[in-house]
Amino acid sequence: MIYIKDMEDLDWRILRIVEICLKNHEWVPIKEIVKKAKLNQNEVSYRISRLIHIKMLNSSQYGYRISHWGYDALAIDTYSKKDLIVGMGGKVGVGKEGDVYNVLLPDNRNAVLKFHKHGRTCFTMGKRYRNYLADKRHMSWLYSSRLSAEKEFEVLTALYPIVKVPEPIANNRHTILMGKMEGTDLKKANLHRLDLNPEELFEEIIEEVKKAYKLGYIHGDLSEFNILINSDGDFVIIDWPQVIEINDNKFKIEKISSKDVEYDVEYYLKRDIGNLLRYFKKYGLNKDLDTLYNYIIN
Repeated sequence: MIYIKDMEDLDWRILRIVEICLKNHEWVPIKEIVKKAKLNQNEVSYRISRLIHIKMLNSSQYGYRISHWGYDALAIDTYSKKDLIVGMGGKVGVGKEGDVYNVLLPDNRNAVLKFHKHGRTCFTMGKRYRNYLADKRHMSWLYSSRLSAEKEFEVLTALYPIVKVPEPIANNRHTILMGKMEGTDLKKANLHRLDLNPEELFEEIIEEVKKAYKLGYIHGDLSEFNILINSDGDFVIIDWPQVIEINDNKFKIEKISSKDVEYDVEYYLKRDIGNLLRYFKKYGLNKDLDTLYNYIIN
């Protein structure tokens, strides 16, 4: 992303053409780019070489396709042109499926820009948790990342502000622009040092899980790693692309040993609760999982 400042209008044009052509090609041949760009081949070749040099495109003997950096650049450029962000800062964190950066909004509010990047993990494992990808056997990492970001933005929009989740501001390609809460993940927090009551905090988190359930969603991967908490004890639950929609009831996950494996919503909700119980056990909490589960769904 440090190379965006070096981009020229024709560079952006070629990059967007490659993006469009990737809907029909795994690698876009140069003749297709020349046809769409309506430029001579020498000019197109020059622009392609520039984009490869600044790591916006990848090349092979079959043609060209956008790199993760190129896809990032297209999203950032769109936000900038729509006046949704006016500045971009350093990286907040790196997750198994993407990166998060500090950004500045036009009203001088701090926000974060999350980039979904499925190529960082096994796509089969990704599909195991995302039934909105399960029917798509052949898909690029960029497209699956885009679907994942769109899904998470849709869920955040449905939950906010009823449930303590980041404020969804905008979605473009594989990114989500979200409100920012200063704090750290629960895993790194020392509740006693923050003068917070662990049992009260646990109960507050369970209430948010219950609210989400009533709205039709189960986080699906809830743990101390995706709960951000500040010194006042306020918190938000982050990372929702692996969400389970309750109206799905049961959904096919994948084939293992020639058998269709299915998990129902009870499995994922109990797993979320179990992860919380495991973490809060170090603070002396000893709650019954089934009792909590029945409380949430009742």
